[in-house]
Amino acid sequence: MKRYAFALAALIAAAPASAQDDFNLEDAVAVCSGCHGEEGLPIDEEYPIIWGQQFFYIYTQLKDYAAGRRENEIMSPIASEFSRDQMKEVAQYFADKPWPAIEAHSEEGDSQIAERGITGGQCSACHGKWQGDSRIPRLAGQQPGYLRRSMLDFKNDVRMNAPDKTSTMKQLSEDTIDALARYLAAF
Repeated sequence: MKRYAFALAALIAAAPASAQDDFNLEDAVAVCSGCHGEEGLPIDEEYPIIWGQQFFYIYTQLKDYAAGRRENEIMSPIASEFSRDQMKEVAQYFADKPWPAIEAHSEEGDSQIAERGITGGQCSACHGKWQGDSRIPRLAGQQPGYLRRSMLDFKNDVRMNAPDKTSTMKQLSEDTIDALARYLAAF
């Protein structure tokens, strides 16, 4: 709960009264960095790395938060303050950053379990080598807690902005999702 309070306080302190008129990329990035990290390492393992993430993917997620297609008590109000052009500026800023390295470790047997889940879910048909490409997010080296939560959100009909992911994740057990999250984070 403290992390939400911190993020909301940062939003209130840094957000201009009329974001449409007074947009400042530096101020917007400062708000983002409150959770996603000033050096690209998020303050919580359930927050995604956005430094070096794909431009179009970041932009699309901001649009989805603003439109209510993806809901989050922190991100939805932040994104709704941006115009589409401002979302593009923010997305480009983070896409141009280098991907930070995290310390992530898989457990014994994770690769076998993850590979079965990947094959059964046909994950690599879109995600390829896990590095992303414009519309597809980079998953390699992403926060394991974020990967797990995202997959569970798709599985449990919480995250609704990618219906194909919902049907894929419903096929996977929670143990497979856990192994897959650790595997991709350590990839």
